[in-house]
Amino acid sequence: KTDRSSADVYFLYYGQILHQQNLLQDMVRTSTYYTAFMENKRDFEGSVVVDVGAGTGVLSFFALQAGAKHVYAIEASNMAEHMQRLIDANSHWSQRITVINGKVEEVTLPEKADILISEPMGTLLVNERMLETYVNARQRFLKPGGLMMPGLGRLHLAPLSDEYLHAEMSAVSDFWRQDSYYGINLGALYHHVIDIFPPNILLAPPHTHIFDFKVRLAVPTACVVSPYDLTEWVFAKQTQSEEEYYRINIPLTVIRQRSEMCHGIACWFGVLLR
Repeated sequence: KTDRSSADVYFLYYGQILHQQNLLQDMVRTSTYYTAFMENKRDFEGSVVVDVGAGTGVLSFFALQAGAKHVYAIEASNMAEHMQRLIDANSHWSQRITVINGKVEEVTLPEKADILISEPMGTLLVNERMLETYVNARQRFLKPGGLMMPGLGRLHLAPLSDEYLHAEMSAVSDFWRQDSYYGINLGALYHHVIDIFPPNILLAPPHTHIFDFKVRLAVPTACVVSPYDLTEWVFAKQTQSEEEYYRINIPLTVIRQRSEMCHGIACWFGVLLR
């Protein structure tokens, strides 16, 4: 948003077909979206949909298959040209989808949307700063009471204990400790190495931070909420603004259930597609 050269590199990356292929071949990601759209056809039938950061337009095509009346697919990178080629090749949908090549913050639409769709998640949910753009699209393009998919993100954090994983990751990350790799100091990337982990190494129930893209959530102080269950959350009618995503502070409070060496903090996230 603030560094033009960084934005140019970002959109150049997402304009590559090979990267888009990697996204399409992520079957968990793709099939989850498809299933969510197909299982909520009643919401899509006859609706106007805006696809934020559409890429190849795969989510737009899913929305059309679910019965959307019209889809506006917004894509800032050159992938918009390839998306149009796919639309031309699937001409039975061509009258129901409009490609808009530009940034969400700068484009205009001829009508408001009933549904906003996107895949705005990066590493640890917030990386790539797509959430701000998604909320900006809500403020500009979505009808009051409109649907957002995803509508909620949950970031979980918990201490972990795993001596072998810690040793393995330490060995991997030690490469980045070098201060003279062919005369280059690599230390700036030392703390950016990540890996997966099994849940049995967690020392405490996770601390969960909620990102509600549509409304703010209020929770009674005495209410104990599972990070996998939303039934106990109480919804308030106050929307979150784009600015609230610029700087995110997450105070971490956990109660350890086992007395073991803490080797780090495990982080993962999930999103709600309905």
